[in-house]
Amino acid sequence: MQHKHISLIVASFLFSIVFSLSNTHAQCKSFVRNSCVAKLHPFIHDGSYQAVMMNEGEEAEVYKTIFAGQRYRLYVCAAEIFSSGVEFVVSDVRRNILFDNRKNNNVAFWDFRPDASQQIKVTIRVPKSKKNPGGSEIIYGCVGILFGLLEQ
Repeated sequence: MQHKHISLIVASFLFSIVFSLSNTHAQCKSFVRNSCVAKLHPFIHDGSYQAVMMNEGEEAEVYKTIFAGQRYRLYVCAAEIFSSGVEFVVSDVRRNILFDNRKNNNVAFWDFRPDASQQIKVTIRVPKSKKNPGGSEIIYGCVGILFGLLEQ
């Protein structure tokens, strides 16, 4: 009987963790949808929401197929807690760097028109804050990657 009670406590604990994580993810997607999509203007959002909760020092990757001749805007939107901004690098399948925002004043977006249809990889990284030396606090927040298309 005690074994069932412990199993119930463990199952309840795991459910609360999963629910908490899914709720956090939903809040992150909501932040991206409500706070970031308008910043794509005059580009039209492609309907895909890539949003993730990240800690300082973390890195994430997103893959996207882009089409020749289409005009795109890639916008990386981050929670205000990441005041130093988010770094992103766009590369092709051969690992050729197409854009690096660190070499472009840490801009949050990149407008481009590919010559060929291809798959690209967007690597985003949240740099460590100068306000948090040694990582004494865990600083995390939402980061979204959006793509917009320009009507032709």
